[in-house]
Amino acid sequence: MLFICGPGDMIALDSAMSRRDSAEMCRMGTRSPWDRPATSRIMCLLLYALLIGSCGKDNPGRAKKSERTRPLSVAIDSEVLTLDPHRYNETITLSVLENMFESLVAQDANLRVVPALATGWETPDDLTWRVHIRRNVRFHDGTEMTSADVKFSYDRVLSSPDSGLRNFLNAVRSVEIIDAYTVDVKLNTPCGVVANLGAIYILPADDMRTRGENRFFESPVGTGPYRFSGWKKGERVWMHAFDGYWGGPSAFELLEFRTEPDREARRRMLESGEADIALNISTPSEPPLNYRTYNQPDLHLHYIALDAVRRKTPYVNLPANPLTDTRVRRAILLGIDTEGLIRDVLGRSGYRASQLVTPSVFGFDPTIRRPEPDPEAARRLLAGAGYPGGFGLTLDLQPNRRAVAEYIRQSLEKIGIRLSLNVVSKDVFYDKLNRRDTSAYYFAISCTSGDSSEVFEYGLHTPDPSSRLGIRNIFRYSNRRIDDLLLRSHATRDERERLGLLQQAMRIVMEDLPWIPVYIPETVYGISKSISFTPRLDDHVLGWDAKPAE
Repeated sequence: MLFICGPGDMIALDSAMSRRDSAEMCRMGTRSPWDRPATSRIMCLLLYALLIGSCGKDNPGRAKKSERTRPLSVAIDSEVLTLDPHRYNETITLSVLENMFESLVAQDANLRVVPALATGWETPDDLTWRVHIRRNVRFHDGTEMTSADVKFSYDRVLSSPDSGLRNFLNAVRSVEIIDAYTVDVKLNTPCGVVANLGAIYILPADDMRTRGENRFFESPVGTGPYRFSGWKKGERVWMHAFDGYWGGPSAFELLEFRTEPDREARRRMLESGEADIALNISTPSEPPLNYRTYNQPDLHLHYIALDAVRRKTPYVNLPANPLTDTRVRRAILLGIDTEGLIRDVLGRSGYRASQLVTPSVFGFDPTIRRPEPDPEAARRLLAGAGYPGGFGLTLDLQPNRRAVAEYIRQSLEKIGIRLSLNVVSKDVFYDKLNRRDTSAYYFAISCTSGDSSEVFEYGLHTPDPSSRLGIRNIFRYSNRRIDDLLLRSHATRDERERLGLLQQAMRIVMEDLPWIPVYIPETVYGISKSISFTPRLDDHVLGWDAKPAE
């Protein structure tokens, strides 16, 4: 989430309104963000944050405890990696964990700001955020959440080299306690955009210190609407409604997430009644009887990351690394027939990707066009780079992306690049990336902040441990022009100037091509007709958003 702040600005999120009320208000009459300019969406965040302060908290229509008689079952397409909400910035994992853990600021279904554990903040100077903490919030063990828990949680991420959320705090130097319900977030440098207060989930400091991290995450405690009940790794996570939740009761007593990598199998789970909600199902050939489908453009962008840096890379059958040559990387771009991929593999449920963010994201450059596939031109580029016979290359990927990768393999074979697919489980995949034991990997990134700086900070900025930039820049790609443009974009409060700087950075990266954009998926949800539920743009499935159909 982004908030544009200057010294003396006050953003009041103190609201007696529940999160569900605010989400429902936003959905009414709201178009998809693909239908409105990205600049308008970013600028509306502050106005929205101020407007919601006048709404009431009471939420009629939420179920009483005695009415919660049935479980809510969600079929997801990949496994949950961890129960630690600070470990990975990964959509499925955070989608599940967000039901148990909360942050200072949240987003509604349309990615607009809603109050969570913070009720407001002011910026008394360029280097300080003073944050006011919501009172009377209880952890699942009954203890009250205070500023000490906020400081502990932020300190934990700031001090962890392995946290996938560290890049969200790249502007943060420290967190200082003012009183039990107030903290000062101190910045390293003045910054026109202070990134993502809402990214860091708040954990109970005393409980974690008493039990230790390993024991704590065997049965974790948060402040969310659901409390942890069990986890069978690779199969399912289940949780029960938390009766002491500050936002009001949940409509379902039991919430479970079941992992099923096969999209057709997830659709059958809906048909049989095993699942109430299923992500990314196959499109039914006939109108379904007991569920409905909901289609929306995804925030994820699928891409191939290439080792454009190391002179010797482990999974290419040549002494030297051909991927360091821009001509080779451009040949790969020209060799992938994305139109055919969307037609033949995705059933036309997707969009060609021209760059590394989707059109709704601030920083998207409409002047960048994806070139048409051109195998002849690709072969000429490979020959000019010294590889007329092509070469062999291993692509690492997770099981749920096998079909797309197989189509890419066939496309690249036509230009002489012999792709071997190494399909591994999610935890093995992440381990390979962390150890840089890869030459190319197929992945997807979701820019849930709505701002393209997130992509650059997270994956393409020159790695800098001191500022926590580039923490997921696996191949250590470095382009100082991009770094400089990103720095300048943070320093300005002029939105037009900032947009131009981010678009310039995008044009540079699309010339250099350390990542090859492939496609933007269209998410097809299956939703049982027995429940009322509207999917969110970030694909997080929150049980608190669902209720029995009327």
